[in-house]
Amino acid sequence: MYIILLIISTIILWYLFKDKVNTLKVKVSRPKIIFWLLVIIVIYLIFRGHLHPIAAAIVALLPLIKKLLIILKYVPILKYFVSKNNKKNDDVTKKEAAEILNVKEDATTEEIILAHKIAMQKYHPDKGGSDYMARKINSAKDKLLS
Repeated sequence: MYIILLIISTIILWYLFKDKVNTLKVKVSRPKIIFWLLVIIVIYLIFRGHLHPIAAAIVALLPLIKKLLIILKYVPILKYFVSKNNKKNDDVTKKEAAEILNVKEDATTEEIILAHKIAMQKYHPDKGGSDYMARKINSAKDKLLS
């Protein structure tokens, strides 16, 4: 088993550095050497049975973490463009607003505020409701009070 591992690692090293050895003008970067050394160690541990192949796959993905972090910093912007609910509050009519709050269109300010309070207690995201419903309830209150 050790002989197979030694042969595989020798072939990998020879393949990686065959053109580098012939021309000494090109330097091999330190991160590249460390990466390939890590690959050889992981392959060795898999053959020995000390490392599960899934763990090896995770180790193989480690160099991509830096790039993944760069991509993740743009996720909030992507959510805005992908979201279908990024419309303004003005797209609710008075009739729809009254239906959402379960009041008449000509309701008084106190009735609207009370209906808003009851609806928010029922559909608030912290109480198990959704952000979408909370936005709709708030926009309905704003529309009726304006």
